[in-house]
Amino acid sequence: MGTKRRHAPEFIVLSREEAEAYAPRGKEICISISDPDAPPAEVSSRFAAVLRLNFDDVTERGEPSDILFAEEHASEIRKFLDSWPMAERVMVHCNAGVSRSPGVALGLCDLGGWATAELERSHPGWNRLVRSVLVAGRKH
Repeated sequence: MGTKRRHAPEFIVLSREEAEAYAPRGKEICISISDPDAPPAEVSSRFAAVLRLNFDDVTERGEPSDILFAEEHASEIRKFLDSWPMAERVMVHCNAGVSRSPGVALGLCDLGGWATAELERSHPGWNRLVRSVLVAGRKH
């Protein structure tokens, strides 16, 4: 991430179903992650901004059609967060809320130098590829 924030935004990690029922309060942004063949999640129009991404919940290519999380996705996420330095909360969701979305939240915390212990404890199934690619691209 280009600019350092003074304070970490609050990260909220949800499933798609929870995200579609979630009502933002204050200045919040959303990172909406869907399966490549799924329609976009219907999240609140009250978010200050929404970044939509599509990739599979895998850590290595199993099927030729699998879309792995890649630097292009990571770059979009880093730019999105950098463009909202005053966001109080970042809601990140994927289909189940247990792998891709916590991987994104943890990678962003790593980049920002923010605490990760609580997220790691509450979401032990986080996607290691997502987190590592987000952090590896820090110099790009």
